[in-house]
Amino acid sequence: MKTLSVAIALSLSFASACFADEPITVTGCAAKGVEGGCIVLQTVTGKTYNISAARPVPMFGTYGEIKGTLKSGVVTTCMQGEVIDPATWTEQGKSCPLGEKK
Repeated sequence: MKTLSVAIALSLSFASACFADEPITVTGCAAKGVEGGCIVLQTVTGKTYNISAARPVPMFGTYGEIKGTLKSGVVTTCMQGEVIDPATWTEQGKSCPLGEKK
């Protein structure tokens, strides 16, 4: 029984390390998410991030940089991309060089 308790404790500590939040900086185009009120960031590599928490709020179709905290293992009502929250948006262009994805 003591061995089982130790195994559970170790697996829980490993699991929490796997889901640790980490700082992230990424650039891309702000786009409307499939769910109302959701904002996503499309990157050059095709990766999608949920940036609904971004402040100031990005305008759809603009290009910019997000700095924030990547939340691992988080599920939101947006159901699109990994979540960056909190997030700070810095606009770098009025139009998306990647072509806006609708």
